[in-house]
Amino acid sequence: MDTLPIKNQLREFLTLSLNDCMQSVKASAGSIFLLEDSKRELILEVARNGKNLRLEGVRKRLGEAVAGLVASQRKPLLVEDIDNEPFLAGRPRYSHYRSKSFLSVPLEFSGSLIGVVNVTEKDKGEPFTYHDLLTMLDVSRYLSIAIYSLRDYLKNQILINENLRKELDTLKKSIKESEKFSSLGKLVGGLVHEINNPLDGIIRYINLALDSTEEDGIVKEYLLEAKRGLNRIVNIVRSLLDFSWSLSSSHSRIDVNRLIDESLFMLSHYLFSYQIEVSKRLTTPLPKLPDYRLKLVFTNIIKNACEAMKDKGGRLSITTGIRDGNILITFSDTGPGIPEDIQERIFEPFFTTKRMGEGSGLGLAICYEIVQRYGGKIRVKSKVGEGTTFTIELPSEREKS
Repeated sequence: MDTLPIKNQLREFLTLSLNDCMQSVKASAGSIFLLEDSKRELILEVARNGKNLRLEGVRKRLGEAVAGLVASQRKPLLVEDIDNEPFLAGRPRYSHYRSKSFLSVPLEFSGSLIGVVNVTEKDKGEPFTYHDLLTMLDVSRYLSIAIYSLRDYLKNQILINENLRKELDTLKKSIKESEKFSSLGKLVGGLVHEINNPLDGIIRYINLALDSTEEDGIVKEYLLEAKRGLNRIVNIVRSLLDFSWSLSSSHSRIDVNRLIDESLFMLSHYLFSYQIEVSKRLTTPLPKLPDYRLKLVFTNIIKNACEAMKDKGGRLSITTGIRDGNILITFSDTGPGIPEDIQERIFEPFFTTKRMGEGSGLGLAICYEIVQRYGGKIRVKSKVGEGTTFTIELPSEREKS
């Protein structure tokens, strides 16, 4: 939630409150000033007048004009006729007010000044009375409590949202780095696989040639030299393979249920913005697993579900359990579903149904590679118009890739 919508909430509340104040004493014009955080100036937050003038944002120092006077003295003011009040002589009057009578009441809570509420323009043109002043004092007490509580809540909300935004930015950067390293690891792994196949064939044929060469000679020497060179290539390829795994693994062990909760928290902004309800049915305890970046699998699937339901909202159901000694994890959404003709391709690298620039096509491919490293399986079941379910099955005893 941005700061501007939060401020709008306060302004909407103040507008409604000013209307209530005016109705309580049958006035047709009024305003509410709030004391800014520096406690040096009053700021006009909302105002109503007969000429529909936009006055919001006007600032008054304490002691300046009527509102500043009431705020500095913290005493209510009832003026029946401004021309008969000597202490107001020389103070500016607003030409848009027809009435010479007004009420101005300080807003206070727990010994602290919050602001000032003013009303003028009695409906029938008569001056305000002492009874009107008592009514305004009663209303202002409740209004002061409400404004204080709402401002305090909104300030905390802004702080919470700012912290969440910073956390989300950090997590987004972390995800991008993880995706970058994971895709690099996949590229290296694929390269190693492509090299290994012809390499194995070459070594096999060299061994056959050595076995069929009975006498020592220049041919055998050449074959042995070629074999030594190939063995060196094998060692380099194995080092590349180790490097590719090191890009996406750590030595710690992880709790699947906790990773799900962390992933949901990481993407809470999407869930809130797209009005997605989350239902969890998590089995505890579950065996801990080695950390091969399983969290990246969960965040990719949850984010895809959020984006699938962003237009109409929906429900995301997550379950965990044990079946046949394997950890079973399901993510089910109520989105539009995936057409049957592309379901077999969604785990392919660089395949995406998103528009250019919205997706790399690596998210589910990385998910597939990470699950494969666990020796597990990831499956999708989807029907257009009915939603999508991803099922992940991981061996609970597997600790090595």
